[in-house]
Amino acid sequence: MENIITDKLLFDKKVFSEKLKKSSNPLSIFKEALNNGYEYLTSNFIPGENIEFLVKQQTWLIDQLLIFAWRDYIHSDELSLIAVGGYGRAELSLGSDIDLMILKKSRLKNEYKKELEAFVAFLWDFGLEVGHSVRTLKECRNQAKKDITIMTNIMESRLIIGNEKLFNEMLKITSPKKIWTAKKFFESKLLEQKNRHKKYNHSEYKLEPNIKESPGGLRDIQMIAWVAKRHFDNINLKNLISYKFLSNEEYETLRNGRNLLFAIRFGLHMIAKRREDRLLFEYQKNIAELFGFKNNEKNKGIEDFMKMYFKTVREISRLNEILLQHFQEDIIYKKNKDKIVKINSRFQKRNDLIEIINESIFERYPYSLFEIFLLIQQDPKIKGVRATTIRSIRKYIYLIDKKFRNDVINKSLFIEILKQPNLVGHKLRLMHKYGILGAYMPAFSKIEGLMQFDLYHIFTVDEHILRVIRNLRLFGLDEYKIKYPICYELVKTIPKLELLYLAGFFHDIAKGRNGDHSKLGSKDALEFCQRHGFSEYDRKLVAWLVDNHLLMSKTSQREDLDDPSTITSFAKKIGDQNRLNYLYVLTVADICGTNPELWNSWRESLLANLYHKTLHYFRKGSDKSQLKSARVKNIKDEALKLLNKIEMKAVNKIWKKIDDDYFLRHNPDEVAWHTEEIINIEDINDPLVSINKESSKGGSLIFVYMRDKRYIFTIITRAIAKLGLTILDARIITNRENYTLDTFVVLEKNGDLIKSNQRCNEIKNKILDELNFSRISSNKNKIIPKRKLKSFLIETKIIFENDKKNNRTIMEVITNDRPGVLSCIGEAMDMCGVKLQGAKITTFGERVEDIFYIQDFENNVISNPIKFECLEKSIIKTLS
Repeated sequence: MENIITDKLLFDKKVFSEKLKKSSNPLSIFKEALNNGYEYLTSNFIPGENIEFLVKQQTWLIDQLLIFAWRDYIHSDELSLIAVGGYGRAELSLGSDIDLMILKKSRLKNEYKKELEAFVAFLWDFGLEVGHSVRTLKECRNQAKKDITIMTNIMESRLIIGNEKLFNEMLKITSPKKIWTAKKFFESKLLEQKNRHKKYNHSEYKLEPNIKESPGGLRDIQMIAWVAKRHFDNINLKNLISYKFLSNEEYETLRNGRNLLFAIRFGLHMIAKRREDRLLFEYQKNIAELFGFKNNEKNKGIEDFMKMYFKTVREISRLNEILLQHFQEDIIYKKNKDKIVKINSRFQKRNDLIEIINESIFERYPYSLFEIFLLIQQDPKIKGVRATTIRSIRKYIYLIDKKFRNDVINKSLFIEILKQPNLVGHKLRLMHKYGILGAYMPAFSKIEGLMQFDLYHIFTVDEHILRVIRNLRLFGLDEYKIKYPICYELVKTIPKLELLYLAGFFHDIAKGRNGDHSKLGSKDALEFCQRHGFSEYDRKLVAWLVDNHLLMSKTSQREDLDDPSTITSFAKKIGDQNRLNYLYVLTVADICGTNPELWNSWRESLLANLYHKTLHYFRKGSDKSQLKSARVKNIKDEALKLLNKIEMKAVNKIWKKIDDDYFLRHNPDEVAWHTEEIINIEDINDPLVSINKESSKGGSLIFVYMRDKRYIFTIITRAIAKLGLTILDARIITNRENYTLDTFVVLEKNGDLIKSNQRCNEIKNKILDELNFSRISSNKNKIIPKRKLKSFLIETKIIFENDKKNNRTIMEVITNDRPGVLSCIGEAMDMCGVKLQGAKITTFGERVEDIFYIQDFENNVISNPIKFECLEKSIIKTLS
């Protein structure tokens, strides 16, 4: 490295040595050299041009500083200073840890121990983040035997300074002939990779990827190098070409991919000014610009940069699969006799992998590019595709052209894959990984690696679509019966699951285009179904599902489901029970495929409520029981059954003070609970706070009963926010004696219900404390956005609509999510003299879209334009 890297502008050894001799403060000389070196490297960083050289220069710089420090502090010739890990590989980035091993012959004298301690402390003092171990030869061998990570570090070790003979002896006693045979090493590293991929959801396509650890990241490239080195001994990736493990083209792909990741990592460390391997949202804009991607208001530069990243890691992931399979055959199965079973004239099974009979199969029979995936679905004993066949697929992928797409055999094979009872999602993912899906469906290729720069979606569009299809398939399995009970039953009754898969495939395929992606995707779906011979009914159903895939989610989260007109309107948009069944399952799959954490008891309850009410409408239509007076009577009658141990006189005393609106907005369970709690109050002047840990609403309920006063909603919501709870719904009622009956549906931050009595008492006491301290200070509502939210700025918008039928005004507030939003809005409503009747709280990642049902103090719709102006200005002011 010395001959290649030596650069006096980076570090001049002679000048440095002279400065040390003259200085009484060596620490400042080392700090200056390190900082000057970093500045030099940073100024020479040109993305895409010189990163291989830069990481070697960075390594060389650290080597020189360590050598000078070692000579200054260490006076024993029985020690070796060894670089391990990324430092040993000479792959340092700006913020990389410096991993060192200090090798000793035997137990050290106390004076040498003190020298080592002073040496390591000095490294930290002048700015190096050092990880170090001190071992004897015996300890090296014993620990390497036990721990695959230590063994891997030793394999990559490099002598910096010290006893060379000792270092060579260490390499000798830890060779594959002594410990960790190539076979055992491979199996252990493969398990390590599987566990790492599992940790990252087996996906390369998360929107804030870890460029080092995520699938397709630097670790996957290092994995190939580690196994190759252990198997062939002291080999680099380029040598794999001569062993026929890599083609020249594949090597260049791997090398270019590694260099891109090196460059992104280098840039990340520059921008973060520390070690940071996650492409977090707050860094993506600057990194994209660093790489020459100009941004605009639609974040086009970020999306293009991330698309380049995702395309790269997909290629690395594919090559990782091919090469590890080669190693598996060469290391593990080499001495075993292959078990070959012929499938047909084109394919055979070699052990548990499928392969083509000969290299010309795909060229002679292009339809085999689809057939191979169908065969895997039909034989559960086939565990994958042989590496040579994956290469052949990639070689002949160009055959998937317009003629191929219009061939009736190919169209039939693709639909047959969708109709299979098993592995539909898995095989579509495999087709995507090998490039088949994008080649066959050009619209899909346009959204491959397309990110959505928000906090609601955590995957790229293509990954999201594949997860939705996977969910649609999983809903029918017994192990998902409890978590998704309605979906489990519906999937078994839906006549054509392939239509559901196609709706899942096309529902977001038009993302990134100008226009409504639902309408554009619906058009694509209709054309696809027409080309593939579906009946008019089927193709219209798929197109309708794509066009309306957000309808059920939006209705359940934004509309008043207790209002019969909401159900009637929704049912008319749906049309019939068959469409309702399809749409419900697609909606749940879409939510879970967007972000698994979005699916909670609250959303499940909302959708189930909407589904069952709409189903009832289709079966019985709009009957007299839906009339307001009849509904109130039914709710009271059911509540009385639950209150059978309480005197009717006491119940009526409470109920006669409450308007019908209260009963229309609560179910019988809640009415009975509220009534019993109010009857049992000891002092009517004290606020009542009661908690129901689990309710039919899908969340925990907090009930507050007290004499009405200004700022109650603001105080309660502020207290709930401080407790780390998420408010999902609020129903605010004031009775005829000016007592408020406020009910909040809440969940814990992680989406759980309130679970323990201790937590209930904590919540109750906190709200009571806040209510008893009645002053409202604007300082209390200072909003500090979370880390991620700072990258997403949404202009606050307030929209008003008068709902004269229900004698109320609907106010929608669209803004950034942040702690304390509801209390700020409540404070603004109080200042403007507006009464809150209820609220529907909806959060899409960083975006809040909350609905508030409000009235003036005479319980009427708001008609005064000054009130609207006051609300708009006050909300924007308090939120800013």
